[in-house]
Amino acid sequence: MSTFRYSGSAFYMNDDPIQILSGAIHYFRVVPEYWEDRLIKLKACGLNTVETYVPWNLHEPQKGEFQFEGIADLVKFIELAGSLGLYVIVRPSPYICAEWEFGGLPSWLLADSDMRLRCYHQPFLDHVDDYYDVLLPKLKPLLCTQGGPVIALQIENEYGSYGNDKPYLNYLKNAMISRGMDVLLFTSDGPEDAMLQGGMVEDVLATVNFGSRARESFEKLREYQPDAPVMCMEFWDGWFDHWREEHHTRPAEDAAFVLDEMLSLGASVNFYMFHGGTNFGFWSGANGHTEDSYEPTVTSYDYDALLNENGEPTDKYFAVRDIIAKYKPLAADGLPDPIAKQAYGKVAMTELAPLAGNLDRISAAVRSPYPEPMEKLGQNYGFIQYSTLIPGPRPKEEL
Repeated sequence: MSTFRYSGSAFYMNDDPIQILSGAIHYFRVVPEYWEDRLIKLKACGLNTVETYVPWNLHEPQKGEFQFEGIADLVKFIELAGSLGLYVIVRPSPYICAEWEFGGLPSWLLADSDMRLRCYHQPFLDHVDDYYDVLLPKLKPLLCTQGGPVIALQIENEYGSYGNDKPYLNYLKNAMISRGMDVLLFTSDGPEDAMLQGGMVEDVLATVNFGSRARESFEKLREYQPDAPVMCMEFWDGWFDHWREEHHTRPAEDAAFVLDEMLSLGASVNFYMFHGGTNFGFWSGANGHTEDSYEPTVTSYDYDALLNENGEPTDKYFAVRDIIAKYKPLAADGLPDPIAKQAYGKVAMTELAPLAGNLDRISAAVRSPYPEPMEKLGQNYGFIQYSTLIPGPRPKEEL
């Protein structure tokens, strides 16, 4: 059993100082057959920790129905990381953002017209409690205090960018503690006054998220937390893409330069992302800054990360590894062999079935005097065809 803690400006694993060098890999964006390959490459880059979000909507797709198998096997992913000698940081919802569908919140929450999300609203918190009653017992034996690899858990996610409901944040903190989460708890927010003021929680370590201006960002964090180590919980080494946008890229030397600055300051860091992976199915999220704006994320979550979408090291990977090698010896284990590729040739599509002509075969019609939103109909994803019959004749008018 181990204890991960901090004292003054340093983190400690038991009594030994440690600098956290972490990379984000979302188990739910990588098929399980490739988890080990990605984790080995993370360790070979010089990192000692892997970080992952936990999307509530993946694990509880319907109220009271839980899923922790296949690509949702969080326990297997954590155990695999531990077997490779890696520590694990878990960011366990309820909200994760992550350019993921509804920020990880289950869409069935919206079937309640009075629901209020991400605040001290008891019906929402009751659902969180039910979820935590299932999720957190799975994490407990994996905590470092129990001999496992999990060293820290996050409360909410960049909450200062959304609100400042301290009773809500403290409720989440106490919900974790009361269920045996006796490892380091932390928050992460942007390095701005309003964000830190809104997102910090008493007696919980604050971290910051940024892509540049490391010294300036850490100085802002120290204004609010002078007697603690500094950590960039999300070092944005790339960026995500929306439909109809060019693919975002960041030069390898630019990301390496900012990393060098952070390590020279003795900071800990988590690369967001180390490996982005893929938004399978309907799981990609969207951004919106006004009521009428909608910016959907593409299927790929390549992120211009250190590993590309299909898991191969990029120039950025080697640039980062060279910087890390300036500060600590790299693991003796090398990179695994490149993943085998296969050419599938031409696939001839010889049959088709028109969707509109087969709706009665794949679903049942729902009749209502007015249009119902998807959540009210118990449909979390996919499409609904709405239709109505308007008898005539009628004069020209707007409908």
